[in-house]
Amino acid sequence: MSVAVLAALGVSDYAAAQLEEVVVTARKRAESMQDVPMAISAFSAQQLQDAQIDGMEDLERMTPNVTLTETSGLQAGSIAVFIRGIGNDPGFAQGVGIYVDDVYMNRTAGALLEVYDVERIEVLKGPQGHLYGRNTIGGAIKYVSREPSEEVMGGVELKTGEFDLMQLKANISGPIIGDTLLGSFGALYRERDGIQENTLDGEEFWDQDVASYRGSLIWNATDSLRIKLAGDYFKDDSTPRIPNRSGVNTAFMGQLDFFTNGANFFLAPGTGLLQSPNDAGLPSDPDEVSTDQGALLDEYEIEATTVAVTIDWDINDQWSFKSITAQRNVDHIQPFDFDGSEQNFINTINDREFEDFSQEFQVNYSGDSFEVVAGAYYLDGDTSAPGVTTQTPRLLGTTLQFKDTFVDEREIQSTSVYANVDWSISESWQLSFGGRYTKDEREERQQATVDQTLYALALGNTPFGVVPLAIAPGQGDNAAASPNFVAWATPFTDAIDISFPEPTNAKDDWTEFSPSARLTWFATDDMMVYAGFSNGFKSGGFQRQSGKSTAFDPETVDSYTLGIKSTWLDGTLRANGEVFLNDYQDKQLATIGLVEGNLEEFVDNVGELETSGVELELIWLPALEGLTVGLNVGYLDVDVKAFDSEEGDRADTTAIGFSPDWTVAARVNYDFDLSDWGTMMIGTDVAYRTDSYTNSPIDLTNEAAAEAQIQEEHAIWNAIAAFRSADGHWRVAVEGKNLEDKRVVTNTFDLTLFQTAGYNMPRTWAVSVGYEF
Repeated sequence: MSVAVLAALGVSDYAAAQLEEVVVTARKRAESMQDVPMAISAFSAQQLQDAQIDGMEDLERMTPNVTLTETSGLQAGSIAVFIRGIGNDPGFAQGVGIYVDDVYMNRTAGALLEVYDVERIEVLKGPQGHLYGRNTIGGAIKYVSREPSEEVMGGVELKTGEFDLMQLKANISGPIIGDTLLGSFGALYRERDGIQENTLDGEEFWDQDVASYRGSLIWNATDSLRIKLAGDYFKDDSTPRIPNRSGVNTAFMGQLDFFTNGANFFLAPGTGLLQSPNDAGLPSDPDEVSTDQGALLDEYEIEATTVAVTIDWDINDQWSFKSITAQRNVDHIQPFDFDGSEQNFINTINDREFEDFSQEFQVNYSGDSFEVVAGAYYLDGDTSAPGVTTQTPRLLGTTLQFKDTFVDEREIQSTSVYANVDWSISESWQLSFGGRYTKDEREERQQATVDQTLYALALGNTPFGVVPLAIAPGQGDNAAASPNFVAWATPFTDAIDISFPEPTNAKDDWTEFSPSARLTWFATDDMMVYAGFSNGFKSGGFQRQSGKSTAFDPETVDSYTLGIKSTWLDGTLRANGEVFLNDYQDKQLATIGLVEGNLEEFVDNVGELETSGVELELIWLPALEGLTVGLNVGYLDVDVKAFDSEEGDRADTTAIGFSPDWTVAARVNYDFDLSDWGTMMIGTDVAYRTDSYTNSPIDLTNEAAAEAQIQEEHAIWNAIAAFRSADGHWRVAVEGKNLEDKRVVTNTFDLTLFQTAGYNMPRTWAVSVGYEF
């Protein structure tokens, strides 16, 4: 049996008298999950299949205090992960590290992984700074692909369903040259019709057209030396999910209407800058969208390629050496229509190219009383992200602005060394301590040309007094001839065009030390109690504002945990729990607003938070053979201690998103024989979450905007029925997700004038047929 999590929810071998051992690599060596003094959730390939986990975002319902979604309220195709309230706030680097076969995904774009050809997925809670490094301040998710096998084996699965879904998964593995050279290959292709419809022209959005391939070769050069070459390729040609407008600042929208359309009424018809009022409406259906930027949005694309070489050398019985060399390239065309209407307020498109090279050297020692891992890590990441942004008078009032950022080069170099020691003081006590020293160096260079059209302003008599009114090009004489005309408010009486360069350069570096310590008491063979401290950090960066750049520092978290891992009832009940307190310092927070006619983002280390809570994960095999029951419960409390601003401390009027108070998930699976035909598994699960904000930070004084960025309390219900033939070759399943068709906001973006939101998937069904050999 391969390394697997057969005891987790969704397991098919229910005849086992006891829960099977769960083997993980959280401490960079294979060991039982019940021996690791930290909160870990792990899921095998079988469990993921039976729980209908098709993509990374589906993991959200599998473990408590986790929010995992696509950043559809801001940009499509990127991942947003929060563990215990800590993650990647919009506009910032990730706070939870994503790893595929120990290769760090340095970008949120392209990290929304498809789940196929997988052996297991591990979710490591809390800061993982000492072993996994930068940007793991909230934790880490490890995707472990299936290793090549020594015997020929493989499978194929075809799935069809709602929205004309067609999906094909296939894999094959086995020896190429005896047991010296082994190989494997896996593939996934999925296409699906669009879920959203554009009310302007009937065009569909949020469809799927994705292809992903993964292959590996293992060369067993000697009994002690193994070299693995692995590669994967991913292509997403879908049309992106379009955010809906979820809120409107009607007062501000009305002011803009008066400003840009008022001349049509108070001076002369046709003299106003805009001839139609701004759309302040909200859609009634989350799957009805409105955009006039269809051609722009059709440019969306993600293409990612990774090649990695892993060398494992068992030097002797105590010492081993490991090297991981990887190159990952991502091309991402990212268009975005911000306003959620068929009117044009602001839109952007960026052609982003990422190149990341990483090298890790790792040494392990295993002795009678000590387990030691030490290593060095290097990352060189280059980004090229030229793009254009168009802002119209509907947003800026009297200005049309076109910004062409024709050079946008960014580089990150991260170097670190780390070590961790697990010292078995006695049979019952273990002390673990470690640390990591990291140096991050960043350099950025942007060159842009800003083209602006400035429109004339006339002072006109209105029932509200003398006010400035925007004048359409060529309408200056008509406006001046009006009896309500008072004077020109600008030195020009017709639109003028100006152009200016906007270069931005920045360079800085930061160093951080991330320590960790844990004390573990093995009370019995079936119970472990531990207390721990760990530190993590998210790297610093730059705020770019109107051609100027200022650096902000890393943010850090000190985490304190007290946990228990236990097995009861003759090995049929597993109960793991942890209490945690996170002290969050130098929190990076951003706000976006209009300043002197420009859309500006303000970023700095202005926040202090404290998050605390408790988690409990239970798996039980009742006396009824074939029945498995699972329950996950998480409670989270987030307290904003400080939020410095020019107006003073805003802590009492600020909320942090992606942090529901309660997350609860329950699953029941029942497996029974169908005579000599095979077995049937019937499973159902429900995931419950209390309400939470879907952006950070939230200004509670703006009640309307805050209300537009809430994910309401909800429960999502899923079910599956799967038949397996007696010989184990065939599997036929009927699947249903979100059976009650509960639609909730998952991610939002606040543009001051309005808020936009992405929604979860509607109810879907599917039928799959698979064959394994």
